[in-house]
Amino acid sequence: MIYPAEYNITILQNATWRGTFRATQNRQELTSISIAAGTPTFNKACHGLTAGTKVVFTGGTSVPCGLTLNAVYYVISAGLTTSAFQVSATSGGSSISVSGEATGTFYVATPLDITGYTVDADVKGLIDNVQVATFTPTITDATNGEFTLAMTPATSSALEVGRFGWDVSLTQGSGERYYWLTGVATVQRTYSRT
Repeated sequence: MIYPAEYNITILQNATWRGTFRATQNRQELTSISIAAGTPTFNKACHGLTAGTKVVFTGGTSVPCGLTLNAVYYVISAGLTTSAFQVSATSGGSSISVSGEATGTFYVATPLDITGYTVDADVKGLIDNVQVATFTPTITDATNGEFTLAMTPATSSALEVGRFGWDVSLTQGSGERYYWLTGVATVQRTYSRT
């Protein structure tokens, strides 16, 4: 199951807009992250992860140095229990090393393999639902769910200043379609039109 997320963006008129995203599934809120001698242990009762599983972390108020949000990590057998796990930057590697503290709410999810999927992203009126622009999607790492969205200055300059709805859909080769990301796109005026 692919769970939708909400993400609001700002588009400047007559400017390039670009964003990199990673489609994930099976998102879980971590109970805590404990760090001992630089090794982080991620805690979540009944997480269901096994050694070798790819995971991605999001959230947090303070992220420890050495942990990169939205990067792909691999669950390792060291420290793996039904309620705790550690990760490596490479498959079968040793635990990552971090410094500092982890505060705030963190989430773990598995990246979705979007091989064979089609990505579509549009901007529409919030009230009339009329499409006013579209993004150009490019799948950059299908196995790990990564894709980019881009809008050219020619497209953004044609947008009226205001608030619009936007969404990203992922469609499987079989035709199953998921609205993975939705939000508000605020278009701001720019004054330099050279």
